[in-house]
Amino acid sequence: MGIINTKEKRNYFREFKCEVLTSNPNNKELIKDFVSKKAKNQLENYIRDEDKAWAEDIDGETRVYLIKDKSGEIALFFSIKCGLLIGENPKYRLTEDEREFVDYLIEAKKEKNEKAIEGYYDAGLSVYNDRVDILFEIADKRIESKMEAKATGQVENWKVEKCVSAIELRHLCKNERYQAPEELGIPLGFGLFWEKIVPTLLDITKQVGCKYIYLFAADRTEEFAASDVKKLVRYYKNALKFYECDEDDLIIVKPEYDKDCYGLMQEVSKLEENRDAVWHEFSDV
Repeated sequence: MGIINTKEKRNYFREFKCEVLTSNPNNKELIKDFVSKKAKNQLENYIRDEDKAWAEDIDGETRVYLIKDKSGEIALFFSIKCGLLIGENPKYRLTEDEREFVDYLIEAKKEKNEKAIEGYYDAGLSVYNDRVDILFEIADKRIESKMEAKATGQVENWKVEKCVSAIELRHLCKNERYQAPEELGIPLGFGLFWEKIVPTLLDITKQVGCKYIYLFAADRTEEFAASDVKKLVRYYKNALKFYECDEDDLIIVKPEYDKDCYGLMQEVSKLEENRDAVWHEFSDV
């Protein structure tokens, strides 16, 4: 192969083709040979089953991509879909006791029982100190939301402090049949993420507003051992520059099937910067 420096290694990955799964009918046969059996994951079943990946791509629920080399062999597949992060003001996060207090307070306010309301304030002041004002504010917000829903004839909406646009990187899986040149010295998934997946994501964000990308580490259908999850999370953090969703009071909206998975995120505006930084770590300098 003769790759001798980082620039040539990056160019190697850039020569791969990124193709929407259902854009080529021949892909129906190609995906039958896709293999991924590490850590008992079910990603192989997902991509090979026409009722899963192919159907979701056709329906527009999820966009599935194949990454192929020059000969048309599949090296990796990934999928993305629109997602959402929500912002929550820390002061509105309730303990179990506070939640119960707010529920009782709401009932008193609905009944316009001023004596009971005053009693709750005094009791709350002795237990929660100045935070009692926040609890009263939360109760008022919830009552207002219910009244608004009733007035408009809608089911009560779930109100949050803020909604932040995001893209979910839903699947990311290497084809174990694919053999990259040994002299490459770079993990296939690493190179293709930074040189093919990231450019695809950046192209999308030129057309639609998006602040973050996020993913859930670990397979969705089989339980990972704790050590496997930690290893996978460490890889996403170190090699792909994702981080835990514990900053800026943001929360990843997690569906039930992802309940045991580990949510990680990354700012779109930092993708190019992170790409340059991570390749510098692999440079020959």
